Amino acid sequence: MHATAPLQELTPALRVRLRALWERTGHAALGRLADGAEPHDGAAFESKQDRSDWISTCLMDAFKQTGDAGVFALLFECNEAAFLVALQTQLRRTHTHVDAADVLQEAFLNIYRYPHRFHPDRADAFRNWGHRIVRNTALRFLRGEGRLSRQQSLDDEFQCEDVRARTPLRAADEHEGAELVDRAYLIYLNLYLLHFSKLSPKEQRALTMVEVEDRPYRDAAAELGIRLENLKMVIFRSRQKIFRGMSQTLAAMAASDDVQKSMPTQRRAAVRGTATWNARAVSDARIEDAPAQLEASG
Repeated sequence: MHATAPLQELTPALRVRLRALWERTGHAALGRLADGAEPHDGAAFESKQDRSDWISTCLMDAFKQTGDAGVFALLFECNEAAFLVALQTQLRRTHTHVDAADVLQEAFLNIYRYPHRFHPDRADAFRNWGHRIVRNTALRFLRGEGRLSRQQSLDDEFQCEDVRARTPLRAADEHEGAELVDRAYLIYLNLYLLHFSKLSPKEQRALTMVEVEDRPYRDAAAELGIRLENLKMVIFRSRQKIFRGMSQTLAAMAASDDVQKSMPTQRRAAVRGTATWNARAVSDARIEDAPAQLEASG
């Protein structure tokens, strides 16, 4: 299934992205590739194909170890064209209506789900593993297309159910689940902002540059006037403070909820009403202060 496609060149833009991902994930092979060196001792670049293969293999290994979304995004960009060419070549010979873009999306979803099955033991490890996943995904699509064609040929008036379409029950469940997720997300955002405001101005600025502005660690350290190692420690400790504070707040909320459940019904209703009003007041205050706090942190 391997078809001819442009190799991944180590352009200046790619070097910058690899170096930024190395600083963020600590995956040493990405830093060495960004400098134009072999990813590890004994991994020689005997051809342009080897260099291209090592970039994808090391990105996949970094995603396997860290789960970093930025690493996976770059992995997709580096291999999208080659995989799509191979898919279009295969599907062109089948004379079906399967969309190559749909197959590619499903294949990368499988790659995202099962990184633990990847073994970076050689340069072309990801190229072979990835093409095998793409090929198997295409075969599943083709089998589904064949079954649909056979069912329709039995009775031209028979309408087959689209298994990919959402049923009303599934749509309702997903809508209800989305509302719960949205509420939880707002709670977490407010808690994050609450404990973010307790950090020092330097800690707030460091987190803003790294997590909001997506600045490379090296640039952020230079602007703050501190060493790169010190910046990483500042970021680590700041995150720990926020997560520890959020965990304590959530634990206190859960304990308060347990106390309310043990109260008589009328007393519980009165306390819940007061607590709800207080929570909304605090949340509204945090949201109203958020623009000013973010502007100050910038």
